[in-house]
Amino acid sequence: MNQKLIRAGAALVLVIAAGSAGYGLGSVGAQTASVAIPAQTVSALPQGSIRVVYSLDQKQNDKEIIALIDGAKSRIYFAIYTFTLPSIADALVAAKKRGIDVRGVMDSGQSSNSYGAPITEKLLAAGISIVTEKHATGNGIMHIKAIVTDSAYALGSYNWTSSATNINDEILEIGTDPALRQAYENILKKLLTAYAGNSAVQLKSGAASLSIGTIDYTQASAHVGEYASVRGTLVSAYTSASGTVFLDFCKSYKTCPFSGVIFADDAKTFGDLSRLAGQTITLTGKISSYQGKAEIVLSEVNQLSTN
Repeated sequence: MNQKLIRAGAALVLVIAAGSAGYGLGSVGAQTASVAIPAQTVSALPQGSIRVVYSLDQKQNDKEIIALIDGAKSRIYFAIYTFTLPSIADALVAAKKRGIDVRGVMDSGQSSNSYGAPITEKLLAAGISIVTEKHATGNGIMHIKAIVTDSAYALGSYNWTSSATNINDEILEIGTDPALRQAYENILKKLLTAYAGNSAVQLKSGAASLSIGTIDYTQASAHVGEYASVRGTLVSAYTSASGTVFLDFCKSYKTCPFSGVIFADDAKTFGDLSRLAGQTITLTGKISSYQGKAEIVLSEVNQLSTN
């Protein structure tokens, strides 16, 4: 038989075998990755190995995270964008109580909204150190989803939420390779140090406790990076071709120092805001800067009020 056909057939057999065996890699240092990997479990990984899991195979990514937390001996560092699962919060609190050094980095917006604030409060009440990002321009989010312990790590697209566990397509990589674990720990320690002055303790009662109060829209550019309620008379609510809504407080948006922004995915929850033209409104949230102008991005209806 033609030698090329033999090789092609053998390769096809290996691909099929890998597809039916689950997801994973054996020893990171091995030249040939084993395809005989057990199905997704929450058991501890052998030293120097990696397991990659898909969320909807077993719908237990939360248990994978909890297993790492429960197995920690001295330290747990984590960075998470959206965190709403009480079970993972409880595991972190339990780790703190048994003497583990637990520290976290969270997104300032997600950790203080109506969904994330209860988790933030629980962690803070247990004495867990939580910091939030603070970028110089006021823009940018803390979008990492990772946890590192003294012996393992896990990271991927997986947020610590019920929907990410049971509904969404997510990838979670879990590993014990010492070099990779150290690399991820170094990154998390860098963030913990960089944002050390931005403790989430101020967020215990939500973003309102951080607010500098109510200011006029003309003052917003002086408070980039801070939480505030910005008031002004709405001139127009313009919807772009992409569906993003811009709340303009000046006749010429090009020279206006401030605007409100609602991205297309959230715009439908606000309804037709052109009805508010001519009224005094207040936008509450974190003031950021885009192309040299101040703005507040609105994602929840309670960020907008009429006066």
